[in-house]
Amino acid sequence: MKRGAASRYALASGAGALVAGLVVLFVAAPRGQVTLAAGLAAWLVTSLAGVAGGAWLVFRHGRPDSGFPLALAACMGLRLILFVAGPLAAAPLGSEAVWAVLGGLFAGYLPPQATEVLWFARGGASA
Repeated sequence: MKRGAASRYALASGAGALVAGLVVLFVAAPRGQVTLAAGLAAWLVTSLAGVAGGAWLVFRHGRPDSGFPLALAACMGLRLILFVAGPLAAAPLGSEAVWAVLGGLFAGYLPPQATEVLWFARGGASA
C-alpha cells in the first residue's frame, strides 16, 4: 500500500515539476545557450531530488522506525546544498547564468514541495 502511495505521489509531483521545467525552457531559451543550460540543469537536479525525496518521505511515513526523520533530514539537506552550490557553480559563467540557476532551482523545488505539503495535509500518505 505504501509503495503505491509513493508512486502516486511521484507521478503527481513529477507532473508539476515537468510543467515548471517547460516554463524554464521557454523563459531561458531566448536568452542563450549558457542561460538555457544553467536553468535546465538546476531545474533537473532539484526536480529529481524533490520527486525522489518526497516519494521516499511518503513511503517512510507512518512506519515505527526512524526512517521518516532520516528521509526528512536528507531531503532538506540535499535541497539546501543545491541552493548554495548551484549559484556558486554558475558564478564564473556570469550573472545571467546565476539568475538562470536560481530560476531553475525554484522551478524544480516549488512543484514537488507544494505536492508534498498538500499530500501530507490531506492525508494522502496514509491512503
